[in-house]
Amino acid sequence: MSLPRPVSDTLIELLKPVASELGERLGASAVNERYAEIEPSGSSALNQQIKKDPRWIKAQVRYLQRQQAREQELIALADAEEWVKEERANRIKAQEVRDKRSISRICRDLMREFQSEAIRVKLTEIQTIWDRDNWFSNLSRQETEQILQQQQHRLLVLVAPAKISEDCPDSFRHNLNIELPAKLRAFLNQHYPPQGDLCPVQFYGDYFKKSISDIDVERLQTVLSPVPTAILYSDISDYEVNFHVGFWGVINQSVSLVAMQPWNWEEVYHQLEAEGKDKKLSLRIIRQIIVTIHKLLAAFLADLYYLNIDFTHEPQLFKLEAEFALEWFSKDWAQPYIETLKEIQEQQRIVYKGEMRRLALREAKAKAERQRLEEAELKRREEVDAASKRANELAHKLKHQKWRCVFTLPGHSSFVNSLAMSPDGKILASGSWDKTIKIWNLETAELIGTLTGHSDRVNSVAISYDGKMLVSGSSDETIKFWNLHNGDLLCTFPGHSMEVNSVAINPKRLVIASCGGADNTIKLWNLRSGKLLRTLRGHSDNVNAVVFSPDGKILASGSSDATSKVWDVESGKLLRTLSGLNVGVNSVAIAPDGQILASVSNDYTIKLRNLHTGSLLRILNTNPGKGKGVTNLGMNEALHILQNYVSRGDSVAISGDGLTLASGCDDNTINIWNLQTGELLSALKGHSGTVYSVAIAPSGNLLASGSADQTIKIWRCD
Repeated sequence: MSLPRPVSDTLIELLKPVASELGERLGASAVNERYAEIEPSGSSALNQQIKKDPRWIKAQVRYLQRQQAREQELIALADAEEWVKEERANRIKAQEVRDKRSISRICRDLMREFQSEAIRVKLTEIQTIWDRDNWFSNLSRQETEQILQQQQHRLLVLVAPAKISEDCPDSFRHNLNIELPAKLRAFLNQHYPPQGDLCPVQFYGDYFKKSISDIDVERLQTVLSPVPTAILYSDISDYEVNFHVGFWGVINQSVSLVAMQPWNWEEVYHQLEAEGKDKKLSLRIIRQIIVTIHKLLAAFLADLYYLNIDFTHEPQLFKLEAEFALEWFSKDWAQPYIETLKEIQEQQRIVYKGEMRRLALREAKAKAERQRLEEAELKRREEVDAASKRANELAHKLKHQKWRCVFTLPGHSSFVNSLAMSPDGKILASGSWDKTIKIWNLETAELIGTLTGHSDRVNSVAISYDGKMLVSGSSDETIKFWNLHNGDLLCTFPGHSMEVNSVAINPKRLVIASCGGADNTIKLWNLRSGKLLRTLRGHSDNVNAVVFSPDGKILASGSSDATSKVWDVESGKLLRTLSGLNVGVNSVAIAPDGQILASVSNDYTIKLRNLHTGSLLRILNTNPGKGKGVTNLGMNEALHILQNYVSRGDSVAISGDGLTLASGCDDNTINIWNLQTGELLSALKGHSGTVYSVAIAPSGNLLASGSADQTIKIWRCD
């Protein structure tokens, strides 16, 4: 049996968008775990619980091992006789099916176990809910409790009586609500039996006593939220049908509602009449199509749900084309649903195969690790003892070093806002609020040249790691590229709205980072072409500083939103947010070994954190009354607090040898710290204004400071 082509084409166009929408909304968590990270609730969160359960991990490892053994057995059969190959291949296939079903049962058993507490709570609340809303009097309290108390984890599918207009034919009003639950029940019991091992569905066709609306679906969710549920409901006017789907417990426990485009049944009726079919048969065909669409949606929802929680699930819909074809149903109608399931199934298999491989590898590594624990612990103790001895010797040496000012460089007519040293420690670039950049010879203190071109204050300068190029960022909203040796302006391009606060050059790649302005963003640019590569969003206030790690793979940023953020340069992904900074972050620096991130905040503190974990490492107190001794606070807790009680730290730099950290303050001093112990080594005085910028030569014995007093001072360590 087949429908006229125009009718069939109309139905295909009607059904196709729903396959895509339901696939995205119900199938997304099968291949994307971010749902569990963003909103840890519902089925996706249960999946995460299951994956962490030792019983599931053990079952997964066992399944993978048995699968690998079967693959090896098939390879060994390459030279066997054909009948032997066929016999063993069938046996291996049967073993695979049994193992998959075992995995499915474990998955559903664990899911039910993890849901049991939520179900218990609902059972205690049900009387209150029933009393609060009169609508529940239309439902069976006994059936509701039975649904919650089901011992086996199943998808619950409910169909509500269609809301049929009084203007519809008697054929609809008398027959449709009899046919719909009966035929849907028979269909689901045959292909998705409630006691089945593969994809059990608990179906109720008479749960609702009358037709329902979207608000009724949301009401019911307050009772059945622990049970994954799909609800089919429809309303029929004198000329069209509206199909609706409501569901929860697939990605999260909130209700999702999907509506299909209205189907003009009256138009189909006239087309069938034109084909010579009588009124009774035409209306019967239309009713049958309505029922069959409900079957298709129910099957699709069931397969989507079980694909979402079980990588071994083989959708039953793949086998049902022939059955639908017997009901005036072209196989083309189901094709979008089948294609969606196949795509999700393939993605699901890839994800789970990768997970199992990683799981097996992790188990093997753990076993090897346990075998060498004693030896590693002994070696660690020896290294700790040696490192402690070296640290004590180094601390003694650093403590007795003396810093002195060897040059004072005048020349700027406003605040010196930024400093950058060349990799060989011979050239210094300074950026100022006087809109200029000056280039200095550090060995002679001679002014080599003045770069003009910015129309507002220069906030940041950076020198490339080959020492050939200078990059500057300004409040004139531009970034400029300069030839460091001859001062030529190479190019200018717009940076951020309002101002560019900071620029940094990647030491390993042709990439520049910039930040600032009212757009709260960080931008990555190609060093040679000036092309914008990507924009990093995540801060909620001005971004004040950016710095690359020595290997060029990580970017750190500091913002007025009281956070520092750590980004992956290649992908632009936010790796972690370091909060707990109380107030805005003015400056950031990364140690040469790439392990320590220093951030300077408006709360007078410098915080030293592990760049890769975000844990707070050191705290130091410069208040004489509180600065004696170091307190060990335990794993992942602060060891020292760098607290400056008399001023606000404005800038920070770490020496190339990783031994010292310099911080500029608004009490006009530069503090020199032992980066390894957190000890304050020196407080350099000489400026008559806030120290806005500091830079340390790679050797660690030469320091430059820029100040609001319009000067630069060069300090040397004896």
